[in-house]
Amino acid sequence: MSAPTVDRPAATVEPPRLRPHLRLIAAIGRWLLRVRRVFRGISRGVGRTFSRIGRSPLVASLLASVSIAVVGLSVAGLVVASAWWGGVEEAGTWQDAMSITGSVWVMTFGVPIRLSGVDYSLLPWGLMIIPGWLGHQAGRWLARVVRPSRRRSLSASVVLTTVFSSVFVAGVSVVSDIPEVQTSARRALVMAGAVTFVAVGSGVWRSSPLIRDSMHRTPMVVRVIVRASFAGVAALAGMGAFVATVAVASSFGSITEMFASLNPTTFDALVLLVLSLGYVPVLVSWSVSYIVGAGISLGPDVLISPFVPVVPATPLPAFPPLAAVPETAGPGSWGLPALVIVSGAFVGLLVSRFAFREGPLVRLSLAFVASVLAAGWVFVLLFLGAGSLGDGRLAIIGPDPGAGALLAGVGMVVGALPTSVIRARRKPRKLSSVSTESPSAIVGADS
Repeated sequence: MSAPTVDRPAATVEPPRLRPHLRLIAAIGRWLLRVRRVFRGISRGVGRTFSRIGRSPLVASLLASVSIAVVGLSVAGLVVASAWWGGVEEAGTWQDAMSITGSVWVMTFGVPIRLSGVDYSLLPWGLMIIPGWLGHQAGRWLARVVRPSRRRSLSASVVLTTVFSSVFVAGVSVVSDIPEVQTSARRALVMAGAVTFVAVGSGVWRSSPLIRDSMHRTPMVVRVIVRASFAGVAALAGMGAFVATVAVASSFGSITEMFASLNPTTFDALVLLVLSLGYVPVLVSWSVSYIVGAGISLGPDVLISPFVPVVPATPLPAFPPLAAVPETAGPGSWGLPALVIVSGAFVGLLVSRFAFREGPLVRLSLAFVASVLAAGWVFVLLFLGAGSLGDGRLAIIGPDPGAGALLAGVGMVVGALPTSVIRARRKPRKLSSVSTESPSAIVGADS
């Protein structure tokens, strides 16, 4: 019989002790790790704090306004620098160039400009696409950054951006005033506010579903009237653009000769091209006034109209797009006002389509109101095409907004009432088939 065995604890093996210099290095490493964790926590807290601050409507609106101003001034500075240091005339000081850059940027918001004591209020409205596009992109950025859950935050962002941008434009108008180039700070405050509000609001509406959902709550009658009126004005403006294109194509030789007579440098030609493109909306406005029969006034005694056979010789500024102004009107021009009736017929068709469930009397009323509203939009379009291109006889040129809107309203009413009573039905949308299987069965089939 063997002796009982006793389990003895195994001898503990002590780990080898590090040398003093290695222990010092390890302690420093542990201390650095603790410092890293502390700084990482602080940075995360600061990042979350700045994220909350950046999402606030106040800070985000300020950043959006600054971006609109910086990019807009940069674009205006490129155009001014091309004409200032690359033109025929000797360049002036850089302070004058900065002042002119600020005045040109203010002018892109639709603010009249005074050059050497002469007011120019017939502006290249096409340049307004620069602040409009920048404001639209700023509105989309606001909708992504602020991420509001209520319409109040959206409204606050739009209003704050409008206020900041208006103050910036008015401040630039005051700072950049020199005796040769001046702009009105009051008009800059008003026009910049209107342009920025529309542009930023469109960007927010494009990117945020809150505004679109609220638009669906608008009464059907209001939506039908507004959509039909906008469509009628768009059709009339499209016809005006087509007539203006035909006029430019037929006068291309005269435009080329006038351009060559100016003998511009490469940079001057670039500036002249930008200005010509900026005046395209003005030419469209003149063409619309010509179509409706109101005509275009080039001074107190000169009227260009489809019912005036020959226009007396009239000296105009040496600006190539003005060479497209017609000097004669043939018998075929008398039929141009019929295009207004066609635009009115389009308004009536849209009313009949959008309000097909309503009775004929209701659709007649909607078509009449939509035509009157479209005449109001025509008044705004023709008002933007009238102004001053100098002093003396050119102090007031362009269409008569009141007469043009009246003629457009009469023509649209005549065209819209008959087509609005046509019974139109929308095509029903095809419904896609919905699977009746349970989710578990679908998952099992996929596996």
